[in-house]
Amino acid sequence: MPEFLSIRDADFWTRCPDKLKPMQEGRLTGGLAYFLMGTEAENPPTIAALRLGPGDVLPRHAHECHRFEIVVQGTLDVGDRVLTVGDVMVSEPHVAYGPHIAGPEGCTTFEIFGSLKASHTPIFETPEGQVQIDASTPEGRDRVVAIATRLRAEGVKAKA
Repeated sequence: MPEFLSIRDADFWTRCPDKLKPMQEGRLTGGLAYFLMGTEAENPPTIAALRLGPGDVLPRHAHECHRFEIVVQGTLDVGDRVLTVGDVMVSEPHVAYGPHIAGPEGCTTFEIFGSLKASHTPIFETPEGQVQIDASTPEGRDRVVAIATRLRAEGVKAKA
């Protein structure tokens, strides 16, 4: 039987494999939910619903898989343009994008990743070079939050 969910339901935002629960505790997200298209052991294609608060910043990064993102609420400044409801962004493996900045009303997107592992192990561009961080760990989550917090404090501007 199909399952029906709504982003307006509080329990929607609790949906997450146990291993990825630390990601839900990030200070930059208004919500994060994960939907696996198979079992964790299969490293399946994965959908992440991400809700960002006003002005939240996703640092410039890449993933080791194909990625498709659609805005379902609010706006997202991606540099060359501001994405609004229904707009999509597609990226290939290892192609960096961002930083992305949520608009004044915040932003909710759905990201479809080619694999579960790649969804939570982004590759960040830092002054020291590229660094891959497993955001599913408390330490990794803290590193991602620190990068984003520093960028926001510096008044980062989005770029494509």
